[in-house]
Amino acid sequence: MIRNKIIAIAFLCLVGALAFHNLVHPSVDAETIEGNSSLLKYEVKDVFVGNLTQKVEINNPSNYEVTDGELFIPVIRNETARHSVVLRNVSSEIGPPTFLNDEFGNTYAHWNNVAIERKESLAFEMNYRVLSFGIRYLTNSNMVSDYDKSSDLYKKYTQPEELVQSNNPELVSKAQDITRGESSTLKKASKICDFVIRHVHYSAQDEERGAMWALENKTGDCSEYSYLFVALCRAVGIPARIQVGFAFSSTSETIEDGHMWAEYYLGNYGWVPVDATWRDFNTLDSRHFVSMSSIPEIMPYANFLFNNTKDSELTDKQTISLKPLSSDAFDGSLFPEKASTAVRRIQQAKLSMFVAESLGASLIFASDAEKADEAIFTSQIQLQDAISQWESNQEVAQLNATDALKTSDEALQHASMLVYKASAVLISTLIMIMLVALAFIGRYQMQCEKKPLTRQSTSINHIRADAVDSVSNRNGRLKSCSQNSW
Repeated sequence: MIRNKIIAIAFLCLVGALAFHNLVHPSVDAETIEGNSSLLKYEVKDVFVGNLTQKVEINNPSNYEVTDGELFIPVIRNETARHSVVLRNVSSEIGPPTFLNDEFGNTYAHWNNVAIERKESLAFEMNYRVLSFGIRYLTNSNMVSDYDKSSDLYKKYTQPEELVQSNNPELVSKAQDITRGESSTLKKASKICDFVIRHVHYSAQDEERGAMWALENKTGDCSEYSYLFVALCRAVGIPARIQVGFAFSSTSETIEDGHMWAEYYLGNYGWVPVDATWRDFNTLDSRHFVSMSSIPEIMPYANFLFNNTKDSELTDKQTISLKPLSSDAFDGSLFPEKASTAVRRIQQAKLSMFVAESLGASLIFASDAEKADEAIFTSQIQLQDAISQWESNQEVAQLNATDALKTSDEALQHASMLVYKASAVLISTLIMIMLVALAFIGRYQMQCEKKPLTRQSTSINHIRADAVDSVSNRNGRLKSCSQNSW
């Protein structure tokens, strides 16, 4: 019993000392590793390769022919490095579309003079091959640069829109209340997101309501969440914009409705994602695909638009399907597989480092821990650069992906070795503690065993002495009796 208590106390003292050291001396910050000045904007959580198909069907149940229809379908775009798409095929019964662009970078597949016979329907299909990355931004207030308020970007994305009433006095007052006392743009955006999540309760809407409606009625769907977030950001001088497209809950799914989320702009980081409907701030999975953003000119925020002079009886239906494919299915490129493998190894290396740090590796093997941290950071930077350059220069992106793969492998080796070495030290230390504890226990037990023997010996001596005295007294009495009898 005593032995177990001593061992447990010794072990807890050792673990507590290691934990205290990790708290006081945390692992090396990726942004402050000596010799690496690049900014790690985000970490990649996963890589997805798949096929996305959007089908739009316009039905004419009336008894007259529609001859003057006009259809617009926004094309999924590569606005950010979070996903890369290739439009592989566009099909319809009335031939290929023309493509229109607006000044905000939105592209639309356009069919004009669409005719639909009575009691007939027309189907349009757009097929994409997608390469997408789930990311989490590693934002740091100290790394955020100030806005250039004279820039076109700042002016464009801080102005009000029809459904983003960022100049409404009530909304401006609310935005100021939410962010009062905060000077950090990052913290302001975070507080605005938290407010929107708490304030708006999800309820599907049959039309676009806008930011003020969401603020006053405290309800809405993904559109109202996004409108309100963007409007509140703009009201306190944070550039923000709407993102329209598709979002899937799994990698193999068919949906019928589009989705809306938002982005806000941070100096040195660029456009940072926020999906308040899904409770996501500064992070986005690999199943969000943007088809329209900024301030659309040709059509309102929607997945498609069909205009004609006799559309009161027309009906429409949309389905969007996502299916995963093997990594080499993206035009036969090795880039997705390299990126995916690098992500896995980085995650494994970070997990190993967490275990190693918990075992006190930074205290025992400080230089080795620094090497492992630096290798993890470098591989993340290389992967970030590869993803950012994929659209503009695939050859350079491939080289960066190869470097990221090699460096992540080195990081995993360093981290795994740290776990092994730290574990060996910990086990050796525990064995030494146990041996010392056992020696102490043995000595203690020996001392305890000697004390009862001494007491027993003393007792025996007392008994012997008492016996002698008793015999002496008896002999004395006998002698006295004899003398008396004489």
